[in-house]
Amino acid sequence: MNILVVCKLPDHTVRENVLLPLLCSNTINHIYVLRDKKGDDFNDRVTYLYPKATLGGKFRHFVKIWMGVKAVRLYNIGAIVGVLNTPHGFIGRIVGIMTRVPYVHMTIAGHREFWMDGPVMEKLNIWAFGHGAAITVTGKQTQHYLEEKGVRKDKIFILPNLPNEAFTKVETNDNRHYDIVSFSRIDLNKNIILLIKALARLKDKFQLRVAIAGDGDQLENIKNAAREYGVSEMIDFMGYVSGFDNKVKVLSDSKIFISCSKGEGFPVSLLEAMNCGCVPVVSNVGDIVDVIRNGKNGYVFNDTDDETEFSGYLEQLLADSNSIAAMRQEAYKIKDEISVANNGKIWDKVFAYICH
Repeated sequence: MNILVVCKLPDHTVRENVLLPLLCSNTINHIYVLRDKKGDDFNDRVTYLYPKATLGGKFRHFVKIWMGVKAVRLYNIGAIVGVLNTPHGFIGRIVGIMTRVPYVHMTIAGHREFWMDGPVMEKLNIWAFGHGAAITVTGKQTQHYLEEKGVRKDKIFILPNLPNEAFTKVETNDNRHYDIVSFSRIDLNKNIILLIKALARLKDKFQLRVAIAGDGDQLENIKNAAREYGVSEMIDFMGYVSGFDNKVKVLSDSKIFISCSKGEGFPVSLLEAMNCGCVPVVSNVGDIVDVIRNGKNGYVFNDTDDETEFSGYLEQLLADSNSIAAMRQEAYKIKDEISVANNGKIWDKVFAYICH
């Protein structure tokens, strides 16, 4: 089968999270990628389709619809895969309706992708993509959300996000400088203040080294809070860390990865951290918790407004080096559970379903 993928996304994300798993599917002969610009030439079974002229504004999306319809007829496309809702999911859906080719919607941001733009768009998203041939989601919470909204269970397939391949080749390291690492944008949703409050509870019990990597509109407020709570001396504020090698270096030098978010989809940063041997302690939001087996390869906490539960899990780990070592080995196993090859098998099931 030849398929048309409609997406935006950075080149490395398109390649590793979308195209490589599709290429592992036994169903796929060739992939045509419709986007604003040409991508990486990494496989001769991938061809990029994009407007030759530089087009500004929303007009370029109408051009892509025309290009998509033309591609379906020219390349004998058997299925269309759209990634994210607006605009490329809608572009793919419209092309599918116009050509009567099955449309598969690929959700990569969790159920927030459907409702975050308000109730009107939520209804439109559910109608447009729930009535497609199939829909992939990153975990069980998004699956349950769609089922509650009336999407048929049989057309929903769980397809987890994937980390960059650099994180799947990290060698084990038991000697780590940082006790705790946070790796995210620093805004209100990421809720880094909860970490600051937890550190204040722990500072008299442990000599901690903490890395906070990331930038955002709340960075200065977090720095001020760290001084106010008397924990600034234990924190290295790293700012935005660019490049996969630099990210690997920080995560491989850290024992515990934390996420205090009030809302998430399925953040790749969690998988990257586990691939680097960090033990995760994360808030119970979105599909992030699908990969955590509480007490075995990490901890999940429920209260994102009070630091008591969160700091309790951190204290358990920090007080027992054997427990961290054992859970680190379990965290490493994520490499076998979530992989390009396994996602390729899931795509085989999706295509078998829409072609039955």
